[in-house]
Amino acid sequence: MKTTYAAVLSFLLLLGLTYFSFYTHKPQQVSGVDTPATKFSTARAFQLLDSIAQKPHAVGMPAHQEVQDFIVTTLEGYGLEVELQSDFAYKPGWGALSRAENIITRIPGTGKGETLLVMTHYDSAPHTASKGASDAGSGVVTILESIRAFLAKSEKQKNDIILLFTDAEELGLNGASVFVNKHPWAKEVDLALNFEARGSGGPSNMIVETNGGNGALIKAFAEANPSHPYANSLMYSVYKLLPNDTDSTVLRENGDIDGFFFAFIGDHFDYHTVNDIPSRLDPESLEHQGSYLTALLDHFSNADLNLKADQDYIYLNMPLIKMLYYPFTWIFPMLILGWVLFFAVLIYGLRNKSFKLIEVLRGFLPLLIALVFAYVISLGWKLILALDPKQADILQGFPYNGYELLAGFVALTLAVVFFIYKLFYRPNSAAALSFAPLFFWLLIATGVAVYLPGASFFIFPVYFGLLAVFLLIKFSKPQFFILTLFCAPALFIITHYIKEFPVGLGLKMLAAATILTVLLFGLLLPVIGFYKMNAKIAGLFTLVSIGAFIAAYGKADFTEERPFPTSLNYVYDVDQEQAFYATYNTQLDSWLHEILVQNATDDTPLEINPPSGKYGSQYNYITAAPKNFVAPSQVYTEKDTVINGERRLDFVIFPQRNVGDMILMCPQGTLFNRLSFNGQEVFPRSGETHPLENRNSDYLLSYRLVDREPLEVHLSIAENAELSFTLFDYSYNLLENSSFDLPSRPKNSMPMPFVNTDALVTKQHIQF
Repeated sequence: MKTTYAAVLSFLLLLGLTYFSFYTHKPQQVSGVDTPATKFSTARAFQLLDSIAQKPHAVGMPAHQEVQDFIVTTLEGYGLEVELQSDFAYKPGWGALSRAENIITRIPGTGKGETLLVMTHYDSAPHTASKGASDAGSGVVTILESIRAFLAKSEKQKNDIILLFTDAEELGLNGASVFVNKHPWAKEVDLALNFEARGSGGPSNMIVETNGGNGALIKAFAEANPSHPYANSLMYSVYKLLPNDTDSTVLRENGDIDGFFFAFIGDHFDYHTVNDIPSRLDPESLEHQGSYLTALLDHFSNADLNLKADQDYIYLNMPLIKMLYYPFTWIFPMLILGWVLFFAVLIYGLRNKSFKLIEVLRGFLPLLIALVFAYVISLGWKLILALDPKQADILQGFPYNGYELLAGFVALTLAVVFFIYKLFYRPNSAAALSFAPLFFWLLIATGVAVYLPGASFFIFPVYFGLLAVFLLIKFSKPQFFILTLFCAPALFIITHYIKEFPVGLGLKMLAAATILTVLLFGLLLPVIGFYKMNAKIAGLFTLVSIGAFIAAYGKADFTEERPFPTSLNYVYDVDQEQAFYATYNTQLDSWLHEILVQNATDDTPLEINPPSGKYGSQYNYITAAPKNFVAPSQVYTEKDTVINGERRLDFVIFPQRNVGDMILMCPQGTLFNRLSFNGQEVFPRSGETHPLENRNSDYLLSYRLVDREPLEVHLSIAENAELSFTLFDYSYNLLENSSFDLPSRPKNSMPMPFVNTDALVTKQHIQF
């Protein structure tokens, strides 16, 4: 076979291995309605989802009760006895208070007390008209359909199984807090499985939650043998560094309950929006969730659930072998072995006169040039934002054309790097060129071994790269097929990060994708370094890049299927008797422009509201508005006394309209001796001697109301300390209120997620 033909087949094999890697990340077949009754069926799960995700059902919304009733009725139809647990919960740090109503049932086992908890949440995201099909309707129907199939087998399991559908997860993980802190069954739980979503597609990531080591959990997960495991310890290490926010975290922190949670993050632009509907949920993602739960139910319903361990494991999914794992104690021996092999192969090549040291050093030049170009290319996202700033109002950071843009930038990076290495091509230079990227990867492996040990599996592609270089040195003719197969570990381990980082964290992570592309290319140099067709491949990827950018441009506009997120509030300052329209948008569409800009004045305040949502959004446009009466809350003092130099104050805030949220502010330096909201005591956190002593703003509390239930505040403070509050009430009926005669929101826009929007807001000062 001629070298040129071998190179073409090698290149096609590289593409095929990449495709195969992504192909194995999730199921490619979806189970239909004719699936046997003892098996999970995605089609049947979608039938359940159609009943759940027809209306927004956040806490306090009418459809919230409808979804609760549907879940209860379905569980009772399975012959299960259902309990509702209702109580207030307060989330420290978030300052979130709400009443949660959990749905709980139990399937008794035949064993001696080990208990498996299977859970998800059933409330949808507030404020945004999200119907919660993925987040977390997908979790609800995954559990309902899996349990139906499990019970259909008519087999008694050894362990008890508790099913928990938490409430108020979106507000502050409050349902999970109510369960773990106040329900007697929580003390019996040995292991938890939690199902979540952070988008509407893609493979479902498995993340471990534990206060100790993950070793026993990972072994048990591998023994359960799910059909398409998608998990790696890098995501586990990153997750442990982040401010975690799932129900699983509450169970771990408050109950020392170990567990797994599963969440898909693709199509992140649908997250918490009106587009979180059944028709946009990827059926393969739901199938993936079902494949996890059915396998884990079969295993953990009869397995030993005592999985506490001190040892952490490196783990990752791999095609064909599924799960690869080994203890952290192997990290540094494997790293040292990598460095030893690197210098051994380098010395062997120099002694064998396969290359000169200057040729190896020269190999750093194209790699460094390529890395610089990769970073420059990644700045293209900032250029796009400058040219089309409306994309910045997609707060998730991943626009509707994000996949096309990502493909375009990665393809452009590949085109550039192929062209750069074409300039440095010399016959039989592949081995010499390969040492520079291998050295970089060893530096990366050394860094992660110290600072991010969960990523230490990056040493495996280095091993295979060094083996490929050794074969190049030992044998004069390249064995393209064997060398290409040695590239498989690099492709299997690294390629999905090129996609996952920007999808999950936004295109601000584009630099990670382009730089990883260059570093991955470097690991393929034992094969690609022999290609004489690099210029043609560079041209091919240039065409792919152009095509991807054209496709991205075709999806850059906002349509009914790709709506522009807009926010609008009417804010009435009770004390100043002033009214304003305000938006969190940085860019205005024609609708917002008509309301805000055409009637703008210069006498509006710079700040009339606390930051809103997980991104701390501030109003960007504020316009004076006609004054319409909006009823503020009434404040009643129940007790205000001084005892032994301490002032004790109890007061109640009664809403005078259908308020959905209250935000209570208090000057940052205020020191409370005691503080509670609706009976929920606020305790000093680590490093504090007073409740909420280390606040970094005036923000005190966000209270989600149900049926206009008042807010009761009990506090004590030093006798002579100043005390004042600012209260914001939000009722979400601005656009339906005929008193304002506002134009309807266009069909190509939607309520902005992650902020309080479409609200009548009253601001009032409370002074005692």
